[in-house]
Amino acid sequence: MKIKLVTLIILALLNVGYSFSQSKTTEKNQYQFGEPEHFLDGYTLNFQYQNGTAIHMEFKHGKAKYEWIAGPTKGNGNTNIPYRSRKIGDNLYLINWHETGIKDYLTIVFDFEKMIVHSSIIIGYENKPERQLKTVFRSGIIDHLKRPE
Repeated sequence: MKIKLVTLIILALLNVGYSFSQSKTTEKNQYQFGEPEHFLDGYTLNFQYQNGTAIHMEFKHGKAKYEWIAGPTKGNGNTNIPYRSRKIGDNLYLINWHETGIKDYLTIVFDFEKMIVHSSIIIGYENKPERQLKTVFRSGIIDHLKRPE
């Protein structure tokens, strides 16, 4: 009987302690974890990868636009691409988009404090023999940044 009583008291105390810890409020999280939004609307930037290729990007009204400005694909690009973004830190953004027409999927991290970019891209994910699947995992330097006014 004593063991049952001691066990019951311990469980009751643990439950009270747990409920107190759950009622404590934490500092409001300054980063966004809900639905992705268009945090980069109004931003324009250029960045250069370590291999010498460079891209110009613009974000407006929930759409991304880019053009290669250096490298073998100079002059190529795309417009009106719906994008999603999250603020994951101070001046730090995670974005992604899906280019359905060319079967590419991009995930990019922009660090505007350190002026660097990291990207992971699946190029031509459609499994066709004439188009070889390729992935890109690169970092680069942001050399031009215009923030929204």
